[in-house]
Amino acid sequence: MGQATGACVLTVDEAKKVDLADYALVGLGSGIFFSSHHPALLRFARDGNSLPRKAFLFSTAGLPFLHGIWHRALRKIVEKNQMTIVGEACYPGWDTVGPLRWFGGIQRGHPNANDIEHARQFACRMAASLHAQSNTQ
Repeated sequence: MGQATGACVLTVDEAKKVDLADYALVGLGSGIFFSSHHPALLRFARDGNSLPRKAFLFSTAGLPFLHGIWHRALRKIVEKNQMTIVGEACYPGWDTVGPLRWFGGIQRGHPNANDIEHARQFACRMAASLHAQSNTQ
């Protein structure tokens, strides 16, 4: 996503050291861990004091069609911080949680090149929508 848009990609620990409020848009995402984004990402978003006003959410999950459930906790935090969510995406990811490990998990081999291409296209759409909004203002 970052490579496709020329965006800066940071871990949560790196992002804590940067004032992100000067950015127009931030992407917040991780794999899904026990039905939610990574706890470190949720804590970072909850702090929220140096985040921009717009965000997009993304993730990988064994059951990506349930992203409405998986993104719920992060979405609530972001909205509580009065940020606008401009888009959400969830891509297949290898999941071996709980009893799935006995069967080798689900979505083995994901994210794959096709998933990465979809993520690249999504990031480009998010960047293009930001540029379109700034050109109309």
